[in-house]
Amino acid sequence: MSTPPDPPSSPHYPGCYRPLGPGFIRVFELEAGNPADPITGRLVAQTIDGAAYEALSYVWGDPRQRHDLTVDDATLSVTANLHGALVAFRHPPIPGSSSPVRRLWADALCINQENVSERAAQVELMGSIFQGAVRVLAWLGWEEGEEGRQHTLDAIRFIHSFMKDPELGLREARILLVHHDVSVTGPPSRLIMLSEDHRRQFEDQAAKWEAVKIFFETKYFHRAWIVQEVGLGREAILYSARKPPDDSENAESLVLDSIDWPLVGKFVKFLDYRAASLVTHLGLLSWVAHHILMVWETAEDGTPECDFMTSMHWVRILGVTDARDRVYSLLGHPCATFDGELVIHPSYTITRGVVYTKLAANIIRKTNDLYTVSLVDHEVDPCELKREWDPNDEGRMPSWVPDWHSINRTTPIDWPHPAADAGETDIEIEGGAEGIEGTTMPHLLVRGWIVDEIVAVSHRMETTDFPVTNLTREMAKEHPFWLDKVWALVFPLDEHPVGDALTALETLSLAFPFGTKEKGESASKVGPQLSLAEHQRSFAAYVLDYHRLWQAISDADASVTSGDAPARSLFESLPKEAQDELRRRAEGATCEGFLECMTWPSMCRVVYRTASGSIGIGSRITRPGDLVCRVPGSKVLMTLRRIADSVDEPGTISCVFVAPTVVPARMTASKQELGQDMIRFRIV
Repeated sequence: MSTPPDPPSSPHYPGCYRPLGPGFIRVFELEAGNPADPITGRLVAQTIDGAAYEALSYVWGDPRQRHDLTVDDATLSVTANLHGALVAFRHPPIPGSSSPVRRLWADALCINQENVSERAAQVELMGSIFQGAVRVLAWLGWEEGEEGRQHTLDAIRFIHSFMKDPELGLREARILLVHHDVSVTGPPSRLIMLSEDHRRQFEDQAAKWEAVKIFFETKYFHRAWIVQEVGLGREAILYSARKPPDDSENAESLVLDSIDWPLVGKFVKFLDYRAASLVTHLGLLSWVAHHILMVWETAEDGTPECDFMTSMHWVRILGVTDARDRVYSLLGHPCATFDGELVIHPSYTITRGVVYTKLAANIIRKTNDLYTVSLVDHEVDPCELKREWDPNDEGRMPSWVPDWHSINRTTPIDWPHPAADAGETDIEIEGGAEGIEGTTMPHLLVRGWIVDEIVAVSHRMETTDFPVTNLTREMAKEHPFWLDKVWALVFPLDEHPVGDALTALETLSLAFPFGTKEKGESASKVGPQLSLAEHQRSFAAYVLDYHRLWQAISDADASVTSGDAPARSLFESLPKEAQDELRRRAEGATCEGFLECMTWPSMCRVVYRTASGSIGIGSRITRPGDLVCRVPGSKVLMTLRRIADSVDEPGTISCVFVAPTVVPARMTASKQELGQDMIRFRIV
């Protein structure tokens, strides 16, 4: 579903919608027909727990491409994608007898989209509608000809086959990582370089994973409304089909291809936790489907593992027509209520900035913690934000409110040990969140300590930077030898004694995957974690792999390196005793474990050095002069930025919120180590 923000300019909705009572919905009784027959049916009002129905999950698609249906003898215009779903799912006629209707709930049919109050009321029921359906029919859309159908079938077969023995499937796929510079569509000479067996294996794997890649690029997987639609369904099945000829009257010519959503979920979860480097290397969008899965994960006792705010964060990568639906499309989540009341009620008469601010303020007040603030990930410098409400500015909101409609690819920071005691929390929100024009947006008032100040910042890290490949491919990266360059920034030898090198390197390595997991500790929600010993061995292997790649420069053609390679590798810069220790740790180890653990946490973030020489990882907009602060109520450290033109009262600093951050060496600093009285931060 994707509820339009405003009523359509043309009368797509006839006057056949009668008012609905509280708790009532409409179900569309779809008449049987052949593929080329017109779509006809009627709307029936009922309670959710009334007669059985199935729920349609689909993408609205281009609003300009429409088809007419006959509903209760009136003409209703719907998008081509919904029309295709109805063609695919209606029962075929039974010659000589009464043909059965198919009872379906579909948003564009069953909600009067021109009635704003009805839309809001029905959106509030959406979770219950999909939970109450006997099954969810997820329509991926028509397949593009015979080639498109073959891709779909290949992907479905491969997922089934892969999940019978995923470890074997992953080992077979690693040939695509080993031969980085080979492509089935590239120069034939590259394939000739492989042995006959390896070439066949490479071509087979490349073709299968290409089908998987195309499958997860389907628009269906990239819409926010499907999250609760497949997540809440008792049974959810994904369908597609090759579009029948327009003049076809043979019902058997329409064959549906299908795969169960739970199997797809197991597949994408395995890839994210065990094959992140493969996912990023092949450019797979399977991780988007995994985000949907994470929203609904539960503990062994059945309680949700993903709270409402984290659910919002995982879903923000998905598309919506109306930015307010980023909140409303998840109101079926079990954590969307406090004491039986929804965290926010749908309203299509206020801006997204007001909706998001109301939600954030409500959650902070009810939980008395700052986890919501830790989900902020600014696209632009927050110092440029205006500080008064403007109802004509959809995106205007305080710096401490997550803009769930902004582009975001970061994972929530999930450090294994909290940076502050929640019992010391002192949080206040000053001002209103009603969005009244000209009034000041609300301030977040908290108390805490300045831990350090940032003095140097790296480039933004991308997942394509991380794998150690061959020299030609390395030099083609946007940031070749990224680890060596990050190290030169965070540990300049002219500022640090070499004896501290190994300690600094270990701190840096812990920042990338947000720490390690020891026996008995809870696992990270953003990917796998190694024990400290495993982590040290795998990271040492990673450093040595990059060193060996750097050593290849002397044997390479000068045109390959073109001056972008560092003067020395990270390993080369270390004192002999540190080099010997890394060699000892790396013996018999590979870098794969470290790569799988650090890929998702580190992407789209930067590494920085503080005034005291500590190393941290934080937001892409971090800059020198930003303050690293510890604030009770926040499990991780905060990056705050002073407002230069502010006039502060004694003991108070006016600032904007930049981002959550990790500084491994300072995550558990005691009050005595901080050595100062608490400061009041006024976050605008």
